[in-house]
Amino acid sequence: MEHVLIRRLEHLAGNAASPRLGFAVETRDRKGPAHKAGAFEDDIVRVQLHGGLFVAKAIVKICWIGEYSRIEDVRRRTAGSPICDDDSFWAGRARVGYAAVAELMRETWVPPFWAGPRTYGYEWVVLDSDAKRASWLDPKHPPRGGEDLAAGFRQWMDAR
Repeated sequence: MEHVLIRRLEHLAGNAASPRLGFAVETRDRKGPAHKAGAFEDDIVRVQLHGGLFVAKAIVKICWIGEYSRIEDVRRRTAGSPICDDDSFWAGRARVGYAAVAELMRETWVPPFWAGPRTYGYEWVVLDSDAKRASWLDPKHPPRGGEDLAAGFRQWMDAR
């Protein structure tokens, strides 16, 4: 199975040689795609920046799915990764709900390309059909204003 993890540029971590995402995280007040379908060892996770630019991929090592009554319990599952310490990543999340947390391994940057819907509300998408895979991964033209995101990503990489 393949997945798309959607992150904001400011929530990336790592250096020019390799990303350091550490975990894919989905938290919602109702069951989301990852919570329903799961993620399993050796599943492929592709990383899309909010706005449509794909920049990285990784492999799932292990995934936890469950309900939570305190967002801190989900956050604790990401201990040791940069995302754990990023307060802006955790701000505004449902304090109780459903979560999926997948530990990632073999993280690599990919040549950036534009793909996927631009206004999708989820942070994790499960590519459970050929049609969905094509909708999310077939290259597309950059959206209006996409140059800013691409330039921001290049600037982020150059700073590392």
